[in-house]
Amino acid sequence: MKEVTEAYRQYGWKKFFQLMFKSKLPWTFYIISIITAFMTTTITLGLPVVTQKIMEGKIFDNELVMQYVWLSIASAVMSSIAAFFAYITGPITRRNIQQTIWPKMIRMPMRKYAGSNSLQQISRVTIDPSFVDNAISDLRMMLTATYSLIGSFVIMYGMNVKLTLALLPIIPYILIVSAIVGHFTQKTQYGVQEKLSGLTAFFAERLPKIRLIKTFGKEQEEIKQGHEVIYDQYGAEKKRALVDLFAEPLMHSVRAIVVGIVLIYGSILVSRGELKVSEVIAFYLYVQFIHNDVLKYGIFWQSVKQARGAAEKISGIRDSKEEQLERKHTFDTVYNKTGADITFENVSFGYSNKNVLSHINFKIPEGKTTAIVGPSGSGKTTIFSLIERLYEPNVGRVLMGDTPAEEIHLDDWRQSIAYVSQSAPLLSGTIRDNITYGVREEISDEEIRKAAELAAALEFIEAFQDGFDTEVGEFGSRLSGGQRQRLAIARAFIMNPDYLLLDEATSNLDARSEHLINKALKVLMRGRTTVMISHDLKDIAQVDQVILVDQGELAGSGTHEEMMEKSDLYRHLIDIQNEKAEKLAATM
Repeated sequence: MKEVTEAYRQYGWKKFFQLMFKSKLPWTFYIISIITAFMTTTITLGLPVVTQKIMEGKIFDNELVMQYVWLSIASAVMSSIAAFFAYITGPITRRNIQQTIWPKMIRMPMRKYAGSNSLQQISRVTIDPSFVDNAISDLRMMLTATYSLIGSFVIMYGMNVKLTLALLPIIPYILIVSAIVGHFTQKTQYGVQEKLSGLTAFFAERLPKIRLIKTFGKEQEEIKQGHEVIYDQYGAEKKRALVDLFAEPLMHSVRAIVVGIVLIYGSILVSRGELKVSEVIAFYLYVQFIHNDVLKYGIFWQSVKQARGAAEKISGIRDSKEEQLERKHTFDTVYNKTGADITFENVSFGYSNKNVLSHINFKIPEGKTTAIVGPSGSGKTTIFSLIERLYEPNVGRVLMGDTPAEEIHLDDWRQSIAYVSQSAPLLSGTIRDNITYGVREEISDEEIRKAAELAAALEFIEAFQDGFDTEVGEFGSRLSGGQRQRLAIARAFIMNPDYLLLDEATSNLDARSEHLINKALKVLMRGRTTVMISHDLKDIAQVDQVILVDQGELAGSGTHEEMMEKSDLYRHLIDIQNEKAEKLAATM
């Protein structure tokens, strides 16, 4: 077990240093900030000596006074330069790490996101780079502290060997105390961050769903749950405050011990004539430096431990394999040569340990409309994901014509598909932005307008004051469900795809919206290879082919009429839809 733990630690350090040297950090600025910090420290180390001489009655020595003034000015100037470079390196470091991670996150395979927490993924690109930046900044601080520590002891040793040696035993004590305080401070701070993440996740999930909460009258229950996560956050904050409460006097006690040694033993040495009072004052100033410098080691160690964990998480993304866009064949070459039938050949697929599809075989004919039908959880949406090549089969293969899909350029393949779903997700931006999203070539205003007209969206778009430049809000929140779906259809018209995937595209709509969308879809589907998931009998009855899946297995295929004759499960599903339609008609 110890060997495993040690190997894990070495792995963590390896990832930390790899990230430091592979993220194009502003090392020039870091080096300049370290050099200027060293120069500042050198100047600062000279101030107690000058102070000592002034305390000896040389205050009227103009040369000495000017030396003190110039040292103070030089220290302030060099400190400002060091601080400037230290401050600008932080944002640059975070930016460079984020610019390294974000493209990776976009290009990672979908399997990397399956089952992952979106807030955790967000923290990889927002919070974790700050931990790495803090560690590198604290490294500069530690190097400066080490230089200051050595310089202080060298100067004190030159003043008085006995008093200097008397201070040495206190150094390990300061290190131990700072390490203990740093450990508990870091631990409670981590707890605060964890609870804050939970609090953020709670509000991020609830606030966009406020309509759902009100609709089902769950306000009181959500208030109670909100109070619980708020109290959890408060509890973590209270623990941190308690640690700070004990840490503050403990650190002051360390300072008091150090100062006490200087003053008590220094007084003894003064009484013996082995030390001047002015030298005791200089020692007092130097032990302040030493105390602060040693404390920085504890801060640095905790900072590095945080950064090591963050670096492992960031490296997990940075080192992940990207989707390979360039493949053996272009889409157009295969399309023109072998045709556009899509075939599932003995395909099996699963997420982690859960199997979703088992050895299914079917063909989606070019230029025809195919409906994927089955009970909830039977694998219909997974089939769509495999058609879009968001995932690759675990077993078997998907073909276009007689060419394996994995041999066709991935970006070309996805550009050939338009997906219209029930949820019709939109991104923040204007209506124009969302209609043209994903389209490679330049699109004229007239083409956008024509697509909106074909999608029965032009009327409501022009009703807005800003027309196509209207902001849709977060996830399209300023639009109705029907309006969002019509924009998705307009986008599909703009893309002019070879394949059209419709996922419950007309469900949960009012009668007028459903009529408008059905009318637009008929135009869009004309002459295209269309695959739909639908429970609507009107849609299913008009398709060229029905594919029935049940519990991840192919349960039958054929026309609607053929399936009604030979499949009990299919008839059962149709009966359920008929009953729902009758109940709905009775309420109208």
